[in-house]
Parts: sequence; C-alpha cells; structure tokens
Amino acid sequence: MAFSKAEREARHRAILEMMKKDHLQALLLIGDTNVGIGAFGDLRYYTDMFVIFNRQIVVLFPESEPVLFAYSEITRQAAIRRSSVKDCRSTENLIEDAAKLIKERGVSTGRIGINSVMLPLAWYQHLSQELPQVDWVETHDRIMQIRFQRSQEEMEIFRKGAQLGDEGFESAVKMIRPGVSEYEIVSEIERYARAGGAEAHFTLIGSGKFVFGDGNTLPLPYSPSSRRVEDGDSIVMEITPRYEGYWTQLVRTVNIGRPNRDIVKMHGVCCSAIKKGLECFKPGGTIKDVVLAMDSYVTNCGYLFKPPSGHSCGVDLLEARVSLKNEMVLEPGMAVIIHPTVFTSDGKNSFFWGETYLVNPGGYERLHRSTDELLTI
Repeated sequence: MAFSKAEREARHRAILEMMKKDHLQALLLIGDTNVGIGAFGDLRYYTDMFVIFNRQIVVLFPESEPVLFAYSEITRQAAIRRSSVKDCRSTENLIEDAAKLIKERGVSTGRIGINSVMLPLAWYQHLSQELPQVDWVETHDRIMQIRFQRSQEEMEIFRKGAQLGDEGFESAVKMIRPGVSEYEIVSEIERYARAGGAEAHFTLIGSGKFVFGDGNTLPLPYSPSSRRVEDGDSIVMEITPRYEGYWTQLVRTVNIGRPNRDIVKMHGVCCSAIKKGLECFKPGGTIKDVVLAMDSYVTNCGYLFKPPSGHSCGVDLLEARVSLKNEMVLEPGMAVIIHPTVFTSDGKNSFFWGETYLVNPGGYERLHRSTDELLTI
C-alpha cells in the first residue's frame, strides 16, 4: 500500500535475519482490527496490509515463501492487491490451516516464533496439540527492535499524517460554536482526515466548564457524546489520524465565547514543560530523561505532574509509554507523542496539550504546525 518494493524487501530480510539468529523454523504473525499497544502491529509492519475484518495470520519460513491466511474472500483479494505476501489464502479456520501448513513444510520440532499477546489460548492449545514437540518462542520484542529502525519512507508517512491532524483541527475550529455537538465536531475532524487519505481515525473529545473552586473540571477526552457546546465552555480534542498504517496525534484545547483565565497559566506550564523535555529529546537521550525534565519543571511551578504524558507511536498508537519507567534510548526515526498532563496542587483540575515529534540525527523535528496559542472561538 504505502511502501516501495525495496522497503518491503528490507523488512522481509530483517525479519528473516532475526529468525536465523534465533534458530526459528517458522514464525507466526497475527493481526486484527484494533487500536492497540505495540504488540498489535507486527503483522501490519511486515505485510503493509490493513486488517479490516476479524484476524489474519502470516506464517514465515526461513527457506520458503510466506503464506497469509485471511478470514474471508474479500480480505484475501485485498491482500493479493495490497500486501507484500504473494500467497494469500481464504479460510474460516485460521489457526487450523496455519498448523496444517507448518506440518506440510516439514516443521514438527524445533523453535517457532509467536506473539503471546496476540495468540488466543484456544489457538495456542490447538498448536500445542498439533505440534507437541515444538518449542514456542516469544518474538515480539525482537520484532519491535526492527520496527524502531525507521526508514526515510516511514518518516515521510509520519509527516503526511501529522499534516492531516493539523488541518483537521483547523477545520474543526472554523465550525465550532455554541450549539454544536461533540459528535459534529469529531465528524468534521474525521471528514477532513478521511478525504485526505486517512485509513482510520481515533478521535477523543471532552467539553464543559473549567472553573477553579466550583467543582467543574474539563474532563480528559473520551469518545464523543451528544452533548452540545455552550458559551463559556472549553473543548479538549485528541486528534489522531492513521495514515498508511502510521499514527500521529495532536492534543489541543479551545475556549468558546471568551478566554478562560483559569487555564491560561496551566496551558503555559504545559507548553514550557514540553520545551524543557525537548532539550533531552535527541539521539542518545532516553524517554526517561524527557519525562524527568518535564516533571521537574511542572513541579517547580507548583503543579503536579501525572500520567498520561504521551507515548511512542508507529504502526501501533501506543508502542511504549512516555514514563519514568521507560529508559528506551532515542534513535533517529523514532516518533513520540508528547502531551504532559498538568494537575493543580490539589489534584482536582487537569490540563494537557501536545503533539508528535520525530527524532532526527541533529535533534528533533516537530511534525505538527498547529499553533501553540490557546484559541478562543
């Protein structure tokens, strides 16, 4: 779909090399339709194929061609047109046919790679029964190390996705007014992204009054509701298009009718915290370094710094958390959504803001061009 023949072949070679180093006789990649954590994207990364229905399985072998099993004839035909796998088969018995293929290729002992998060218990039991002498080996972390080595083609996809997020936000700003529902706002954001080529969209929204001391707090965003915007509201939007398989995210808040002085300072702290974190956002730094810098700044300003703070993204929306526990070393090509959440000292009011950044050899690239101004509509 998105990537050149050379890019797809490079991915194939990298995974085959991993299989050889780990002495794997076969490898199962499983994909489904969910917005997920990093474990969900191994099949998409390898096949460049968007799973629209049920699940798919790809079985790879060191010395023979891979086979893709799709649940329906529609998805099989799509896989033939769009995926990097030539041998695509339709079946309603995905794991049964995968096990049968493994035996047909002469594999009955040794090591076979799996992703235990994606492998249902019933499927594992079937594989264990059909191939009792096989050693089932967890391979997802090894594949993630390959996925984090981003190419120039991948980085360009990130840039195009971020542009859809920016322009979806601009389009929403033009139509937001008192009386408009959350559903309508989200519809406008996603309409723009879809027209621009987004294959999917994960849009969250929250609206309401934000007044200190009145028991009112703008909620963290969630799926839209029929609630209609009122004068004096604030609206927080988490705008997340998926372009050719890759996620980017823009988090923005706008005020309706008049400025909201209660959140101006929190907005400033949030933006400044990101700038402090970006001082560490470069090759050789770590995610933990970025979080420590943001945490220190927010705390020194008299606020509380608590999750969510962001996540690295790619084929999956949440490949790893931006947290103090994440000591991942930043490398060129890695994309990270940074959106620190600032809480008042009593923990009752919160505000968050952010966007997607790309690590490059000289430091970082801010993928979004949206203003950092707290807009009043």
